[in-house]
Amino acid sequence: MDNYYYEIEGWFTDSDKVIYEAAVKKFNSGSIFVEVGSFKGRSSVAMAIEIINSGKDIKFYCVDTWEGSEEHQSGKSFEDKDVVEKKLYEKFLQNIEPIKHIITPIRKPSLEAVNYFENESVDFIFLDAAHDYENVKKDLNAWKSKVKKGGLLAGHDWTWETVRNAVEEFIKENNLQLITTNNVWGIKI
Repeated sequence: MDNYYYEIEGWFTDSDKVIYEAAVKKFNSGSIFVEVGSFKGRSSVAMAIEIINSGKDIKFYCVDTWEGSEEHQSGKSFEDKDVVEKKLYEKFLQNIEPIKHIITPIRKPSLEAVNYFENESVDFIFLDAAHDYENVKKDLNAWKSKVKKGGLLAGHDWTWETVRNAVEEFIKENNLQLITTNNVWGIKI
């Protein structure tokens, strides 16, 4: 299936998609993937089509409130019409329509949705929800225990100082190794 993710509004790029391609290649059928922060579905579609094209049976969950982050609200730096008009979830569903059978949306805040998953049950988690230091740190601490040994905890927006500071502090506190490429970071658990 052709990957139409680039037709969807968002900031996820071909260089970001490399980590999704690597995750699908690395993990087997029966794996569980979670994307925390899906916005309008650009990255979600990129992952779903990678899964479809692999022929693997990978369960893929998208966690979001679909209310937008602070920066998407009215008058903010990345104000978004769909967020302001409270149509973000509707837009997400519209964008994933051709591949909706691959995606299971969980419309909850990250720190509530984390409870849907058992400890060490998820192979790949991609964090791209809130971008402020405090919430990134909370997401890292909440989701780390859900990753299986040998799994990957990764995320977007490495170029944001708040994200980078939270991730760097987290890896020091947990004695982990960090891998970064352009705007994506990853930690092997």
